[in-house]
Amino acid sequence: MIVLTGATGFLGSNLLGKLLADGYEVAAIVRTNSSLIRIEKWTSHPKIKLYNVEEINPRIIFEENKIDVIVHTATEYGRGGGAISKILEPNLILPIRLIELGIEHDTACFINTDSYFNKGGSTYSNLLNYSLSKKSLLVWLKHLSNQIRIVNVTLEHMYGPGDSRSKFVENLIQEIAVEHISRVHLTHGHQKRDFVYVDEVADAFIKLVEYGRAHEFTFKNFEVGTGESVQVRDLAQSIKDLSHSPSILGFGDVSYRSDEIMDSKADISALAELGWAPKIGIREGLSRILHSYGVTVDAR
Repeated sequence: MIVLTGATGFLGSNLLGKLLADGYEVAAIVRTNSSLIRIEKWTSHPKIKLYNVEEINPRIIFEENKIDVIVHTATEYGRGGGAISKILEPNLILPIRLIELGIEHDTACFINTDSYFNKGGSTYSNLLNYSLSKKSLLVWLKHLSNQIRIVNVTLEHMYGPGDSRSKFVENLIQEIAVEHISRVHLTHGHQKRDFVYVDEVADAFIKLVEYGRAHEFTFKNFEVGTGESVQVRDLAQSIKDLSHSPSILGFGDVSYRSDEIMDSKADISALAELGWAPKIGIREGLSRILHSYGVTVDAR
């Protein structure tokens, strides 16, 4: 059985569907205020158990089930401000508690979802508390890796249909292709990101679940992306062109942040050795999202 945190989130819900389709049993961790909309079609599936960690001791999950792998996708960005403890609970405290239980109950592997924000030892000031919480967890993961196998997934810029409006690509699609706002305020858009479609990220996690169960190691890092970076201005222009939007793209309306990440892309060689490779290009990925919102897409 797989323990999955963040099961109702964007990545977690997509991964949950693939795990169930592949025949895995899943103990899905939710919270009292979790919306089940993304996973409602699976809540009665015979291979899923939902556990509200605000109502039960997580120990019960391990006492009731033989857990093979823990997959941690839950995250709190803290975009709305508020207490730091609200960020630390899902980003640091919960995963360490699950690791402790995993060690106690002979779980094979813990898989963590990390961010490209933290590559190269940088700390991203735009989401400073989030970044610090992920860095702190990484220190603990390396410390605990002599007691349980640890896979750290450095995830590039994931996108796909149904993501949160707080995410950059989703917000851009809504403003340009759905709402057709008159002018979209943007930076010059020269920064480059490795945009990877959510279905392919979920497929990568399936590969890593298989790897974590079957191989002996202590700590392994895998980068997940396409291996190619695209300028933000090209992404925005593609959304406008595909949707025939009349919106004006206001490049240069917004200043770059002082520590703006100007180029990031994944080294996918380690995942390639496991037989994983991205197949969905940015144009196809954007087209899929636009179709899901009923937007007529330029087929050229």
